Amino acid sequence: MVEMQFFQTYVVVCQPPPRTQSVLPIAFSKMETNKSKSFKPNWRCLIAYLTMSLAHCQCGFSTTSISGFQAMVGFLSVYGHPDPKSKTGWNMGTTPQQLAASFVNFGTMIGILCAQPIGNYLGRRQGLWLASVVSVLGSGLQLKSSNVAGLYARRIIIGMSNGLFMAIAKAYTVESAPMDLREGIVSLYAVWISFGCLLGAVTNTFTEHIHTSWAYKIPLTCHIAIPSLLAILLVFVPESPCWLLKSGKVGEARRSLAVLRDRTPAPDILEKEMFEMGICIEVQQERGRRSQYLNLDIWRGCSRRRTILCLAVILSNSSSGIWLMLSYGTVVFQLAGIKQAFQASIYNNLANLLGTIIGLYLCSRMNRRTMLMTGHFVPALCMLGVAVSFTFDSEAGYARMVVLVLLIAHGFFYYAFSSVLSAPIWAAANVLTGCKSVCILDHL
Repeated sequence: MVEMQFFQTYVVVCQPPPRTQSVLPIAFSKMETNKSKSFKPNWRCLIAYLTMSLAHCQCGFSTTSISGFQAMVGFLSVYGHPDPKSKTGWNMGTTPQQLAASFVNFGTMIGILCAQPIGNYLGRRQGLWLASVVSVLGSGLQLKSSNVAGLYARRIIIGMSNGLFMAIAKAYTVESAPMDLREGIVSLYAVWISFGCLLGAVTNTFTEHIHTSWAYKIPLTCHIAIPSLLAILLVFVPESPCWLLKSGKVGEARRSLAVLRDRTPAPDILEKEMFEMGICIEVQQERGRRSQYLNLDIWRGCSRRRTILCLAVILSNSSSGIWLMLSYGTVVFQLAGIKQAFQASIYNNLANLLGTIIGLYLCSRMNRRTMLMTGHFVPALCMLGVAVSFTFDSEAGYARMVVLVLLIAHGFFYYAFSSVLSAPIWAAANVLTGCKSVCILDHL
């Protein structure tokens, strides 16, 4: 009887709700039910989730640090050419700058696409170990100066490690976190990515005055620290119990779940969670057998509309202009005539971090549609203001100040209300798509 009740509860939550029924009361009622059964996290549980946060922190750290290299004299003197019209006296050219930034994103796409087969075959821990090796390899190869083509190839490797870190670490957290704490724990990855971006901006500020290749080699050396620490901490982190159960290792899955929850949990509570996990895996495998090609269930029936809405919400963020700042933030500040461009990058990333934290707070207190509309409308006005400001004399002090304020406000409102790194998009994707396709759309 107890098992049948758990099976019925799981089926109700996972199936797409009818149009006249809201999924939120069901989800919240289940959350309240689980609160009374939740385990107290122990030190190893905290180490596991902090270890996953290091993976997200490395993604932000490397992305911001590498993007700032293009504003360093030491980097431009190696990969660029003298340009008396440039504010730094050096230039890299439009096409090499675009490709240098784009190949990092291209590598990230490759890493995300490879994360699922690698994570399913090797496991979550081994997948993160592999990502750490790739990250150290990519950073180490960039320490040796080469031509621009070699720079592109090495940046693809860095991007691949970032994609593996993000996808596998998030999968581990979703699979291992307690049900009543899952949303909060998963949402914290946005804070750690923003914190890593802030670390990258601070690191570049300490070396930007060096006019030799060590200006970018020192930050690249710092890139090795976080993956190395991550690889060491993974020794004390148990494997994902969900992955172990999928692999048929029931005993190991039970021991891993016991370590993540409590060393001496009530046997009935542990078995109930194992049973729910097993039902979830069986339902996913059954759907996979029915839809063997790209999981076509997300394009069928009532799921089609939710899938299109979710993709539209996620893709709408690329039009906000945030990737301009992520890829060329410090360069944009230099072009705007801001003398302390690297310090301005710190202020910008600090505003992004504060916006992310505020966004997590507002996520459960504001309407999703209002947040998304605010997060797109205000950054659009900021970008319009930046475009108008660039028509003024760049030597005018008020023009530089306007650009600085607008770009910082742009990042703050974007991260607080509509960022793909923040909780609103994650929560909206869960509600719009249903639990069977969240992971697929999150990879997209």
